Amino acid sequence: MTRIIAGTKTEFTIDPDILALLPAQGSVELQRDAAGKVHHFHTHPVDEILVIIKGALKFEWDGGEHICRPGDTILLPAGTLHQSEALDEAIYAIATLPPAANPASN
Repeated sequence: MTRIIAGTKTEFTIDPDILALLPAQGSVELQRDAAGKVHHFHTHPVDEILVIIKGALKFEWDGGEHICRPGDTILLPAGTLHQSEALDEAIYAIATLPPAANPASN
């Protein structure tokens, strides 16, 4: 059954860097991984932009590896084989964009 729960908070603050990730139409996902969580090697059919908000993420891709920390941004072109491991609790924002819509991929 659908319900609407009235809220008392009517104003929210969104970090401008996260807001800037929003496409003209679409969404930004917030991901939280517990320490030790591994997303094994995989690819995506769309470009992704990841912004690390909290914690440390070991990010690996074909030909590279980097420990990403708060404030780091990962520009991940569509089709890139990659994996990540949360070194502690990690929170990050993920924006997905079709490859042609992402100026970072051009």
